[in-house]
Amino acid sequence: MICRIADLNIDVPVAGGLAPRCQAYLTDPSAPVDIVIPEENYKLDRWEDLSYEDRCYLESGYHFYARLLAFDGMMLHASALCYNKKAYLFSGPSTVGKSTHTRQWQACFGDVQVFNDDKPAVRCIDGIWHAYGTPWCGKDGININMKAPLGGICFLKQGRENSIRRMSPPEAFAMCMAQTQRFYKTENAEKHMQLMQQLVCTVPVWELTNYPGPEAAQLACDTMTR
Repeated sequence: MICRIADLNIDVPVAGGLAPRCQAYLTDPSAPVDIVIPEENYKLDRWEDLSYEDRCYLESGYHFYARLLAFDGMMLHASALCYNKKAYLFSGPSTVGKSTHTRQWQACFGDVQVFNDDKPAVRCIDGIWHAYGTPWCGKDGININMKAPLGGICFLKQGRENSIRRMSPPEAFAMCMAQTQRFYKTENAEKHMQLMQQLVCTVPVWELTNYPGPEAAQLACDTMTR
């Protein structure tokens, strides 16, 4: 399948149940290809206790994001939404409430699109960071083929009261690196860290301590979109 993902033409294998996830991304099959995801390089034993389909799905995403580095792009484990024509990513460990929080934005502010609920791509083009929907979007399959300028990143932390603070670039770098793909080849790891350093020095990163509810969404929105 030739798909248009993150403003690039990607040759995506159908293995891993990707055909239905990729329907909105299909493009001209004769278009020049920027990235080929090599099914023959899948290391299916990397993923234990998963079905063959799930392992192929994870491997395809791994290889896509590894090759995206060459185009100044990477992945952040987050729930991504678009509001007022800007993208906001909500990240943190599993079960912290990322999806719950972005649904609160939809409930509170109406015209909000959640365009990826697991692995959105972020890419720097001409000095501007954009966030993209991708077919690698988690078990719920929530994704929209769209992009928007990245307005901010927010790490969620559960608490009994709502508060938000701007993170310093070194602190934001450490948090982002904990929620992205790991690379073991030296050249990939170095490129990844350079991109992440650029990201956290360009895009504001916040920490939201929150008690899930509309008040937390309102605080995050008021602060991040100001």
